[in-house]
Amino acid sequence: MDRKTQNINYTEYAIEWMKAHETPLPPDHQVALESIPSYLNQKMGERNLSTAQLFEAAGTERSTGYKIMNGQLLPSRDSLLRVAFALKLDVNEVQYLLKVGRRARLTPRDSRDAVVLHCIIQQMTLIEANLALYDAGEESL
Repeated sequence: MDRKTQNINYTEYAIEWMKAHETPLPPDHQVALESIPSYLNQKMGERNLSTAQLFEAAGTERSTGYKIMNGQLLPSRDSLLRVAFALKLDVNEVQYLLKVGRRARLTPRDSRDAVVLHCIIQQMTLIEANLALYDAGEESL
């Protein structure tokens, strides 16, 4: 199942399977979540960015960036959001990155998240987003 199909239909597929069968989904029908390095490599390739360029733009130490890319470190939610701004991801891409990173997705119910969502939608830079967060009395990324 490709990632787009996986994101849209997998839950529905799994629910239908469970309704029709008395057993849980067998391993050969389960879909593994993409890894952070795999997703970031894809996005860096689309934007012609190196690992060093990405993590510099995200304000992350190079050694930390390489640990993330080697799967040795699970980044914090804010680290993933900084990377998302550096990659200029859209809202759906950011939410997917947070899901892959096993972090809470952004919700407009949270005042800080609402500011971050606004900044993503407005295609702000990381610096502009941090200024918007500061102006809203929220902690920067």
